[in-house]
Amino acid sequence: MSKSVFDNLFHIDLGNKLKNNQGKRYLPWNTAWAELKKQYPDATYGFHCDEGGVPYFYSAVGLFVKVSVTVGDITHTMTRPVYNKAFKSMKLEPYQYTTKSGTKDVAAANADDVNDALMRCFVKAIAMHGLGLYVYQDNPYAEAELLDAAQITEISNLIAKHNLSLGELNKAFNINKLSELYAVNFEAALQWIEDATRTS
Repeated sequence: MSKSVFDNLFHIDLGNKLKNNQGKRYLPWNTAWAELKKQYPDATYGFHCDEGGVPYFYSAVGLFVKVSVTVGDITHTMTRPVYNKAFKSMKLEPYQYTTKSGTKDVAAANADDVNDALMRCFVKAIAMHGLGLYVYQDNPYAEAELLDAAQITEISNLIAKHNLSLGELNKAFNINKLSELYAVNFEAALQWIEDATRTS
């Protein structure tokens, strides 16, 4: 019996085709598409559009995109929110949210944000066919962004202000330096500082 599409694609070792950004492995969209087409030249994809023809959908909780990839007679469709670097859903208008450390701003989404979401969603849809799926298995934050400069500064200033150890924070999050921390863990880092301040 011949291998299924999933079996064939799942066992492809992408090796040095994976990119690494400070400890975060990911598969670039162009590499994913090239590898898929090598195996299945008739594979196709489609970006879904709303009734107005734009390649994103609006909901009260934020924007999201939808991408389908077809291999043979199997189509996988994935959705993905349009995120900012702090892993917060973006909307058509800027908005604010409140955290323990204060109010945070989320800018309105622009075309680049939508394009980034589409291409990441594209790779996810390809992964559903098996190619590169192990990257997501090995790294639950395969898509996550790292802290931006403002977040690094905020954490560093709080650490210095409360005379805490940056090394202890790094150890708590299993990182070598603050710039390796995923933005999705920003609030958790602030909570760690708050807890450490109470016990110091």
